[in-house]
Amino acid sequence: MKKLQTIFSMVVLALLLSACTISVDRPEVKNTISVNGMAEITQSPDEATVLLHVETEGRDPKEAQDKNSAIMVTIKEELKGGAGVSEDEMETINYNLYPKTRWDPETHKQVQDGYRVTHTLKARTTELERVGYMIKLGVDAGATRVDQVSFSLSSDAEQEAKKEALRQATRDARQKAEALAEGLEVRLGKIVSVNINEYNVMPYYRAFAAEEIALAKSVSPPISTKDVDMRASVSVVFEIQQKT
Repeated sequence: MKKLQTIFSMVVLALLLSACTISVDRPEVKNTISVNGMAEITQSPDEATVLLHVETEGRDPKEAQDKNSAIMVTIKEELKGGAGVSEDEMETINYNLYPKTRWDPETHKQVQDGYRVTHTLKARTTELERVGYMIKLGVDAGATRVDQVSFSLSSDAEQEAKKEALRQATRDARQKAEALAEGLEVRLGKIVSVNINEYNVMPYYRAFAAEEIALAKSVSPPISTKDVDMRASVSVVFEIQQKT
């Protein structure tokens, strides 16, 4: 009998201890709302980039490369002297050497017919009014294609634009949270978490048709700038509390 009473007492004690443990460790449940804040701003570009493409052919790799190098050297010298583009503002972004092939109708096979070299030069400037003249200089010096002109923000300007977009996105999130809290008849508490979903800079790109490139040999093409768009999105979680 005493043994049975002891076992019963131990079971009761274990249940009491278990109940105490659950009560102590139970986290406090908090009410929250989550909102997304978005912003889009536009800013005038302060940097332009021109991609000039040179394509040459030769009977052997050396001939094709020598022709290409001579034209590219001339283009770079013209950009330096005529448009004030420094060496640091020019870089090669693509260079290819590969054999040319053609279809031989007699043998019904592809046969090698010399070599081709393609070289794309990226030239950057902060003097946006000079972009059209840069294209003319490049085409006059032997560029066979203008792949692209783009208007964007310099590194410093882009960082400032990102900060402003994020500031506006977070203000938008708070305004939405305040409107929700008012509709729910509660008040906002402290911020639980903030996450940056994305922020993107969208430069303006301009491609050129073949007739525009041919025209560049006689006159500088008129190039108009366009504002750069910046978008930002954030998620914010707020505590909410009953009004007292």
